[in-house]
Order: sequence, then C-alpha cells, then structure tokens
Amino acid sequence: MLASIRTRFSWEQGTAAGAILEFNNPEYSVFGSSPFVSDGNFPLSTLQLAYSAAVRQSPDGRLSQEIGDALDAAALDGASAGSAVLLGSLTDPSRYNYWLDAANAQLNFLLNVAPRTSTGAISHRVDSRQYWADGVYMGFPFIAYFGAVTNNATLLQIAYDQCRLYRDALILDGPTGKLWGHIYSDDNKTWIDEGIWGTGNAWAALGMLRVAVTIQKTEHSSDMASQIACLTSWIKEILDGEFAALTSDNLVPNYIIGGPSFPDAASTIALASVAYRVAYIFPQQFGKHYTHVAAKIRDTVICNITNLGTLQPIVDPLPDPFPYWNQTGLLSTEAQAFGLMMFSAWRDWIGA
Repeated sequence: MLASIRTRFSWEQGTAAGAILEFNNPEYSVFGSSPFVSDGNFPLSTLQLAYSAAVRQSPDGRLSQEIGDALDAAALDGASAGSAVLLGSLTDPSRYNYWLDAANAQLNFLLNVAPRTSTGAISHRVDSRQYWADGVYMGFPFIAYFGAVTNNATLLQIAYDQCRLYRDALILDGPTGKLWGHIYSDDNKTWIDEGIWGTGNAWAALGMLRVAVTIQKTEHSSDMASQIACLTSWIKEILDGEFAALTSDNLVPNYIIGGPSFPDAASTIALASVAYRVAYIFPQQFGKHYTHVAAKIRDTVICNITNLGTLQPIVDPLPDPFPYWNQTGLLSTEAQAFGLMMFSAWRDWIGA
C-alpha cells in the first residue's frame, strides 16, 4: 500500500505524509503519547515528503505549490503538509532553521495572507472566498499542531474556531442526520456543491479529530474542555449520519444526496479510521457500535484490495474533468492514505 501512494497535488503531499507518519512513526503522530517532542527516532519517510513540500513552497508561504510549474489556487491544501514540516524542526536538528522557516511561512500565509470569509473563516481558495469541507483537514490541524509545539493557546483556539465556522457554514439536515454540504461560496452566498459528499464529510471528521486530540495533549486541555467536547460531538454527528447511510455492501455512497451514489471505499475507510480512534480516545461518547461498524468496513475494504495494493471502488481524485468527484477512479493517493490511517487506528485500538 505504501508503494501505491503517488504524490502530485498539494493535498496529496500532506495527506500522504500524515498517513505514513501514523503508520511508520506513530509516536510522532498526534495520537502518540508525547507527540510534540523528539524521542530520538528519525521519521525518514515522513520527512522525505515534508522536504519535498518545503522545497516546492511558493513565495507566499504555501507548501507543495510549485509542482508542474503552476499553483493550484487552494489556500488551505498546502498546509496539509505543515505538521510534517514542523516535525522536521523537532527531529532533524541539522536543518532546524529550514524546517521552522518553512512552517512559519505557511502559518503566516494562513493567518495573514489567505482571504477570509465574512465570518472570519480562512477561505479554502485564494481567488475567492469559499468554504470546502475538505479544508477542515487541510489547514486547521496544522494550526493546532503549531500551537501545541510552541505552547500557544491562541493558535489552539483559532484552530477550533475555524472548525466551528466551517461547520456553521456547511451543516445541513440530510436524510440520515446532520451532515456537511461540500462547497459554499461566501462571495455569492450560494452553494457551489450542496451535495452531501462522503469524502467531504470524512475530511471534516478527520480534521476535527486531529484538532481535538492535539488540544487534548497540551497543558491547555482543561481550559479548553468545552472546545474538545464540541469537536467530538460534531465528529459523532458525521459518523452517525454517514454510518446510517451504509449500503448492504458496507460502504457509504459517494453522495448521500446531490450527486452520484456509487459506493466509495475511500470515504468509508476514512470514517472507519475515525471510528477506531474516537472509540479508543473518547470511550464515554463512542461505544461498541462504532467499532462494530468499523470492523465491517475494514473487512469489506480488505477483500476489495487489488493485486497492486490499491483500494476499490474509489472516487476519482484527478482534477479533470470538473467536478472530478462525480465519477469512479482507479488510483487515489487520498484513498491509499486513508487505508493507512485506518490500519494505524485499528492497530492502536486492538493494542489498547
């Protein structure tokens, strides 16, 4: 599965780096016991991807942008590699300033350069003010991680506030519960994609989980108990709504409403990873039901892995034709990364 991950776009670079960190060096993921200090291990695979992200940083601070001689017009996607880059400053002292400068530039872009919506949310796009459910994973865990590493409670609060603002903008009453629409334009006050997209909801749950756990691992966790509680309640909202939409083959549809409903292993296995994590970390809120569903998903997805190690069936991640999330595909970095996240979460859960 590791060999199947290809990195091309900025969100792929960061998502792959995060997944490989969880799988190869879980002590440095936010789910580790002391993730914000070096224990002497060198997370080579993750830092190789982080190095590529930093080398391809654009002058405005966005990581992984200068790939294929073009910028991708996303404000948040580059930050998906931010935590891995900042990890370099903790674990690779010979390049300490290089890693820290790159991470600082990415943080500065998010806080001071990227467009803001009318509510103060950081726009997912640089050329307009838009909310994308995907952005909750791309940008806000990095802000929280930076806050944890530097013991900056203000950054932790900003990461939480951004999750809240995105939920406020995108939450809908769906047929299986409250779930997130995909894309909303703050410029026009209209939906670009009002559909309840499985992967978008998975991105939101993955991002909020990482923000919640990051806050929990800091000395500010007691003061921010209400923020953690809100984040976990919003994660539960997504899991409940998406799991209620599971089809007879134990996969969630690509869209519950608003788009093609073919079964999608990518979003499903991402949600399973979240279920394993929350059942382990927040057992009072998440009972056995969640791990029972995750186990069914795990077994289904494993049975459908191809002889090349790729997950199937998956939504197409390629950016042409638009909208590309309306069709099935053959290979997806994010799907492969979600698989690693699920196996890592399962490993931690069974080892608890």
